[in-house]
Amino acid sequence: MDEMMLTNEGQAELAGLTTDSFGDNAKSYAGCTATVCLITRNEIICANAGDSRTVLSKAGQAKDLSVDHKPDDPEERSRIQNAGGFVEDGRVNGMLALSRALGDFEYKGNSIFKPKD
Repeated sequence: MDEMMLTNEGQAELAGLTTDSFGDNAKSYAGCTATVCLITRNEIICANAGDSRTVLSKAGQAKDLSVDHKPDDPEERSRIQNAGGFVEDGRVNGMLALSRALGDFEYKGNSIFKPKD
């Protein structure tokens, strides 16, 4: 998604979804969390980015199908620090309260890492 959002077409589409204008050469720094489920006859496959959560309800009981990506989680904190960022007050670089998202490119400025890293 990040790669697609960074294309000229992706930036144009993002500009059309907001009330702000980015200008001719400005890049959108929009971001969001997401969750998606693929349900087949035999299995449920769930993926998420950020703190969007997916649950399955059966007989009134909720079962988590996803795990929130939070900056204070040890694995996420390590990933953030290895990319040159920091965690302060449970926030990435003292600002963002989740550790993964689609977009939010101002937090993804380390050119060593590609979107899939």
